[in-house]
Amino acid sequence: MRATTLLGDEFTYTDMARSIANGLTGQSSITAMIDAVIGPGWFMPAMGIAGAPAFLFSDEPPFWVLRLLPLIFNLALLALLLKAVWLEWGRVHAAALLLFPGMVLGWYVAASGWWPEIPSGLLAMLSLVGCCKIGMHVVRGEPVGWRLLLLFEVALIAALYFRGPVLVLAIGLHAILFVLVLTKLPASGRSLGRLAVGIALFIALLLPWSIAISAKFEKPIPTTTNVPLVLANSFGGPERSCFGPCEPGQDIWPAWEFSQAVTEETGENVLDIQAKMLDHALADLTTSEYLASVRENFGRFLFDPMQRLRAYKDRMYSVPENLREPLIGLISAVTLIVYVPFLLALLLANILPFRHGDKLRMQSILLKAATTCAFIQPFVHKSSARYWTGFAPLMAWAAALLMSAWLQRRAGKTVSTMPGWIDWAQRGYGVVFFACGVLITVGLSA
Repeated sequence: MRATTLLGDEFTYTDMARSIANGLTGQSSITAMIDAVIGPGWFMPAMGIAGAPAFLFSDEPPFWVLRLLPLIFNLALLALLLKAVWLEWGRVHAAALLLFPGMVLGWYVAASGWWPEIPSGLLAMLSLVGCCKIGMHVVRGEPVGWRLLLLFEVALIAALYFRGPVLVLAIGLHAILFVLVLTKLPASGRSLGRLAVGIALFIALLLPWSIAISAKFEKPIPTTTNVPLVLANSFGGPERSCFGPCEPGQDIWPAWEFSQAVTEETGENVLDIQAKMLDHALADLTTSEYLASVRENFGRFLFDPMQRLRAYKDRMYSVPENLREPLIGLISAVTLIVYVPFLLALLLANILPFRHGDKLRMQSILLKAATTCAFIQPFVHKSSARYWTGFAPLMAWAAALLMSAWLQRRAGKTVSTMPGWIDWAQRGYGVVFFACGVLITVGLSA
């Protein structure tokens, strides 16, 4: 392993950034650079692109540079999001975002790491601000401006280039806007055409990556290739993922190496082999076993936010060993003081309908859609505490929505120009979300 002293996904992303820098400076060919960036096909390229400047002048930059660069990048994105939220929604929302994650120590620990969740989450939130503004234009019968549409699509595709699962959010947001436009026809006819152009732009921006990765693996791939291996590992376990037990190793690497070996032996496409490995791993999976795994995933996903910090314990090189455990405990305690109330706000905002004004209605339906997309992960992936940093802006948004609704409650019921399905969707979603929460809580306490 190189002298970066980074491990796991962080090492992979720094290696990707090094390959991009080498390609840009002529130390390697563009073909070799693209092949190195795609690698096993598990990771989107934006984290490597954002980190490439660290390697432009040195193949082995100082460790402090590798920590400072992502921190600066993430803080710049946070500042951009704060400005957009302030201009579009006002000071209550901006204050909530400044407090969480802006004042959370645990968030900064992750923000200084080579993890794509934070930039992806901030960019996704930026796209949600744009989506809300587009939705309000449609509801009011106003044409959607090209600049606004462009900013929305670019922010969304940028988030996707950091993390492949953002594709689900992209589909959801475009679907919501499409339904809004249809319910406002014929007044929104021009917006329908512009939305179609926006979707085409999004697809066009995704195509270069999709074409490159599809060509390498000789299969149509929109984002990443790791879904079969992840599902097999998450719900079948390494004892079944390799047509039987996999060799000892980290995460899904043993299963990947096994599939590569089978490919070399049989000549079959490696993705076809991995699909068969998935079928074998999940062949005997029962519903109760699956739900038990989902409950465990949610436990780590939501209720252990500083698990990632504990993983850093052996890499706190500048901290004396006898002080590492107390430092972790202090950061965890300070983080939890802020984390818990904002998590409760997110859960509550997903249960309650918001009907004090159309802007709150629009924000509510988008917050609920975004939460659903974020919360899909424990159902398909062995989740951990690293992921809360990605949906942290949603937690701030939820707190601001609750505060805004409380401030506006004295105004009474307002006349709405929203389609009727918005309120019905809020109520129905709240019931389903609460029921799922009860089932998960019962499972966690069982």
